[in-house]
Amino acid sequence: MKVPEKTTENKDKNEKPAEKTSDLVAYRKKRKQRANTIKLAVIGGILILVVVIAANFNAIIEPFRGIASQINNKTSSDVGFPVQLPGSATYSFSRFGSDFLLLTDTYLYTFNTSGGQNYAFRHGCTNSVQTANDKRILLYDKGYYEFSLFSHTSRIYENTMEEKIVYGALSNNDMAAIVTASSRFSNELYVYDGGGDWKYKRKFTDENVMNVAFSGDERYIYVTAIGVENGEIYSAIYKFDINSSDDEVWRYQVNSSSIPCEINCANSLVTVVYDNMTAAVTESTGELVNTFTFSGELLAADFSNSATAVLYAESATNKTVLAVLDSKNDLLGKQTVNVLANRVVLDGDTAFLLENSGISSYNRNAELQKNVEIVEEYSSFIKIDNYIYLLGYDCVEQQPLN
Repeated sequence: MKVPEKTTENKDKNEKPAEKTSDLVAYRKKRKQRANTIKLAVIGGILILVVVIAANFNAIIEPFRGIASQINNKTSSDVGFPVQLPGSATYSFSRFGSDFLLLTDTYLYTFNTSGGQNYAFRHGCTNSVQTANDKRILLYDKGYYEFSLFSHTSRIYENTMEEKIVYGALSNNDMAAIVTASSRFSNELYVYDGGGDWKYKRKFTDENVMNVAFSGDERYIYVTAIGVENGEIYSAIYKFDINSSDDEVWRYQVNSSSIPCEINCANSLVTVVYDNMTAAVTESTGELVNTFTFSGELLAADFSNSATAVLYAESATNKTVLAVLDSKNDLLGKQTVNVLANRVVLDGDTAFLLENSGISSYNRNAELQKNVEIVEEYSSFIKIDNYIYLLGYDCVEQQPLN
């Protein structure tokens, strides 16, 4: 029997399944490629998100810090001035960003500039001391063991030291330096981050720590200390890297009995106000830039990014003198002021004093610019925006500067 020849039609029919298989494989390849592309896009998006979060971690986490210990307690719902003070043996009064704080022997209060109480925290300290920047309050029990860090709404953490606390300082952000007395050393210095975790420790064998300041990036700390060498008192300024256990980066020594009282780090300089002089050294090398000396009792000092103001009782004349120095510690001007002035607040290049006739403002050359008359007697004051807030015997008052 003759086998029929394969026709073109039959050949086409036999080839169609192969073509379908080829199309299916191609389709599957495209779908897999598309899925891989989507996966890569998702992974890339996640990586970008991680980078953004890492770069802005502090800003993102800020509203949530201390949320578990948010302070909702208030002792008053009143708003407005004057703010009536509670009874207390002592008061400490400071600016707290756009708010202000009041520390008594029992409570830490924060108020807004409308005179309303934000919160009242019963601290339990025996000898409470506070230091504040725009975002944080460091509260410590001097001569005892506890310290805490507060935000505008909450207590972020509380820590207890093994040795007694003698001094505390804050960075411009949320790093805290705690100095303790030690049974084995003169002092020990500890640095804690914004969450209360210990980051750094430095022992001072034969010197007493007086002041601590942080660099702008919080990488370094600058420490003033006093000691005795060959029977003579000296003071020293140190720079330490808190990411290293090595010795100091540099050390500058003042071979006199000058006692360091205040320290500030700005404009690549470290400026120290002593009880009889000021000195500025470079941040990078500790090289002396300039000094300004005075004879008398230091009453107060304050810093801004562009100036330093020093208020002292001049021994030769028995007069109270205001001296204003620029960012390089060069004297710009001196002025005799009211003998009762005991506090200076520096805002930019303008120095404010509380005198018996009112609030006086002086320019960068220490020249009187304006006097705002006040009637009552006040013991201290702060400046926020265009207002002065005055601490009196039984109240805090608000005074516009216009």
